[in-house]
Amino acid sequence: MDYIGLIAIIILVAAIVFLLYYYIQTVNEGNVNLKEILKFSPKEDNASSLVDDEIQEKKSMGDKIKYTFKDIDKSYANTTDAFSKRLDSFLDERSEELIESWSLVTTDDLSSLEERYTTACDSIEALEKRFSEFTNATDAKIEDLDKRLNALEEAEKDLEVAEEPAVEEAEEVAEVVVEAEKE
Repeated sequence: MDYIGLIAIIILVAAIVFLLYYYIQTVNEGNVNLKEILKFSPKEDNASSLVDDEIQEKKSMGDKIKYTFKDIDKSYANTTDAFSKRLDSFLDERSEELIESWSLVTTDDLSSLEERYTTACDSIEALEKRFSEFTNATDAKIEDLDKRLNALEEAEKDLEVAEEPAVEEAEEVAEVVVEAEKE
């Protein structure tokens, strides 16, 4: 572990100890008896008498800080309320300018966009319906054209089949005529 990590751990431990001390003071309304909390043994009682003076000094300092924090909390709440009111009045006065300069969306803009979206969806549905109808009509016309084309092809085949004997007969007649002319 490097030095920065070690320093971070020490700071975290110190912060936790400070928060626990502050919590115990607020729960007991500032009457903290560390001996009861830590439960010193009699041997340590003599050594702790020297520490008691330091604890009293820290306790009095803690009380001073506590009272200072109480005063700050009240004034802080008042300043935040005042700041909030000033901010609200500023926003009320300049809301239109802010909306335009920051390109913000209003509820009217959202309503307009929702209407346009609904219209676009309806138009798309109408186009899909018309496309489906057009596709069905085109498919029907293609089937009809296929049937007619098949009928014409069948008729052409029938004509070709019927023409073959007639052509053969015509060729035979032409041969007979040519032979008769030769004679």
